Amino acid sequence: MKTPKHTIRLFVGFLILIITTISCTEDFEEINTNPINPETATVEGIMAGVQYFEFAEPRFLTWRGNLIYTSQFAHQFSYNAEGSWFAGDAYQNNQGWTNAIFDASYQKVSLNIRNLLGTYNDLGDKNGAAVTKIMMSWFYQKMTDIYGDIPYSKVVGDELILENPQPAYDSQKDIYTGLLNDLKTQMDEIGASSEIIAGAEGDFIYNGDPQKWKTFANTLRLRIAIRSRDAFMRDGDQSFIDTVINECLSNPLLDSSNEALLKKSESALILSFLDGSFEDVYWGFGGLGSKWVFSDRYMNLLNNNNDPRVFQVADPSPNNTFEGTAISMRGIIPRNNLAIPSEKIIGTSTTDITNVVPTQILTAAESYFLQAEAALLGYTGNPQALYEEGIRASMKFWGVDSGDIETFIMNEPIATLSGSNEEQLEAVWNQRWLALLMNGYEAWSLVRRTELIPPLTDDSMFFVSEPNNGRIPRRLQYSTTELVANEENVKEAIERQGPDTMTTPIWWDIE
Repeated sequence: MKTPKHTIRLFVGFLILIITTISCTEDFEEINTNPINPETATVEGIMAGVQYFEFAEPRFLTWRGNLIYTSQFAHQFSYNAEGSWFAGDAYQNNQGWTNAIFDASYQKVSLNIRNLLGTYNDLGDKNGAAVTKIMMSWFYQKMTDIYGDIPYSKVVGDELILENPQPAYDSQKDIYTGLLNDLKTQMDEIGASSEIIAGAEGDFIYNGDPQKWKTFANTLRLRIAIRSRDAFMRDGDQSFIDTVINECLSNPLLDSSNEALLKKSESALILSFLDGSFEDVYWGFGGLGSKWVFSDRYMNLLNNNNDPRVFQVADPSPNNTFEGTAISMRGIIPRNNLAIPSEKIIGTSTTDITNVVPTQILTAAESYFLQAEAALLGYTGNPQALYEEGIRASMKFWGVDSGDIETFIMNEPIATLSGSNEEQLEAVWNQRWLALLMNGYEAWSLVRRTELIPPLTDDSMFFVSEPNNGRIPRRLQYSTTELVANEENVKEAIERQGPDTMTTPIWWDIE
């Protein structure tokens, strides 16, 4: 028997089908004639559709954006294994995959979330509108970190069909400034209100609780501020970014009681479209081609430090080892030597996903590691205590026994910050990187900013080839759909930002 939540999710699949056939052409986001008008859909249905497509990502996007691209760019997962379809140079551009991330994500979420905002405005639900704008900020932060300059200021309102079908591209600095300011505005809008938003049944993260969303917004604001701090300082805006960070640290931040997680439905939905992601990629295709493994860096950091998470994230290889494989390696590693993602990541089939962990949207672990980094940069806080809490939160998420967590923190040198300030920062970054498993987008942004992953230089062992010459890509190229449909504005963005290549750094990615 299906629960009401299952019913809503099934409805969401149909809803998205009818309102997301869009493009940035003269018919930008024009909705084809359908038997149902999306403007009459229930608010909980629209909310649920936005959350699942924005946060969970179906197979189509998970495979291209999170697995083949960003999790490999971040050196967490790897396809460099015997029988894989994607072994070889992991830093190469595939324009079809790049197009998919923009065309199947940016455009669809933009339309649906504006529809949601308009619905809340029509209802006069100020908290619902604020929550929607907070979700907008999360999404546009993700997209600008992928491409750099993107349409932002012209697409964040509640206009369902844009008056201008070729929106201008904003500079990333302007986008980041807008995100930081708007998140503060939405926090102020919610204020002390505890009035549950309309359509709370469709809010699978916080059940419509505005105070939890306010804490989410503050933590997201801290993430954005820490990432952009050096770039703002370079541009002479240290006072601005210091003020933002201090504001964030003086307000509630996420902890284990209110982290943002999206639990997958207990039984699979419309796989490969709405609810199927990691498990659908791994099990949904014949043979070994789609089956990824762990990177050697990820497994080594766990194995070399007696990290109990290794037994939660991975199952041993057929040879009973927990090994990973390098990214962009010329030699292909036999699978019998490589650890397998555990059922917490991939389930046991496309339909048996009972034990799969929730999608991590913004977690307690990341919150603590951001605070620890801020403390090491001279802001308030005890970096060691915050660092330990981050480790605890990550291990708790993966189901590590509390006794094993405390044993690790008490006995393993890596659990104690030591050395120079830079060495301590690197320790925090590495633990945050470990905690971001399955969130390749954020892990990739982290390694770009911190240079945690050095360039590949040995061309005899690795693919050190153009265009990236062994260096982690700095961005994805623009969608060719946009290059045709919104040519003038895309060219203006390229002229401002730099060549439309994977080697061009975005604004916050300081060399």
